[in-house]
Amino acid sequence: MKRVRLATVVTGCALIPLLAPTVLVVIASLSAGEVMTFPPQGFTTHWYSEMFTNAAVWTALGNSLYVAGISVVVNVVCGVPAALALPTVGRYSRTLFTVLLSLGLSSPTIVTAFAYFDLYGQLGVRGSLTAVAVAVAVTCFPFMLWTVLAAVEDTDPNLVPAAATLGADPVEQFLFVRLPLLAPGIVTGALVVFVLSITDFVVSQVLTTIDNQTLPVFVYSGLRGAISPALGAVSAFFIAVVALAFAVVLRLGKVERFLFRS
Repeated sequence: MKRVRLATVVTGCALIPLLAPTVLVVIASLSAGEVMTFPPQGFTTHWYSEMFTNAAVWTALGNSLYVAGISVVVNVVCGVPAALALPTVGRYSRTLFTVLLSLGLSSPTIVTAFAYFDLYGQLGVRGSLTAVAVAVAVTCFPFMLWTVLAAVEDTDPNLVPAAATLGADPVEQFLFVRLPLLAPGIVTGALVVFVLSITDFVVSQVLTTIDNQTLPVFVYSGLRGAISPALGAVSAFFIAVVALAFAVVLRLGKVERFLFRS
């Protein structure tokens, strides 16, 4: 009991500095003043109603959802075949290819962002939101690879040969045996990639323009002038969207099964 109580106290103390900024932003977004302050100058929901009628906010949110959606598609299309292929190669080759496929995460994100900035300039696609999504997808790719690879390792290797002995052809073996077993890993990887992509700031800040800002970049741009409670309302709204997505990750994806394996 003492250990449980001590763990609870330590966890609670660790959560305070993590949650305090979020709570302060949400409370300050209800301020009746023209400048976001804490404690707030009265309380009002005016800034939230103004936010929901602000077309720029919805455009930025749509851009973030587009980037996240493309990133998920790219990661699923590329990550699942890669995870299926890695166990078939030798141990040393597998380690080498895993490291190579994880380079998007191993290098500093700002370095990756400027590398894509230079590459896209040479290709003539700088400013394209789809190009931004591809760059974000590369930085998130290791999470899809690792989760699906963990799901592959968790499956019984005798199930596919057993299906073959029962008359299932290779297509049926994949669709009705392997794919259902890999589905939890694929869903987990897709949800994690979605959360990471919709919250990406560094890559989006470097590659987006004023016409296709994502929501994190839109919020950051508002910090250059007087910080209005309207900006706090947008931040609180974005926090709610991300929290909802992350709740889905924890509820449906069971992310701990694939990311915290012994």
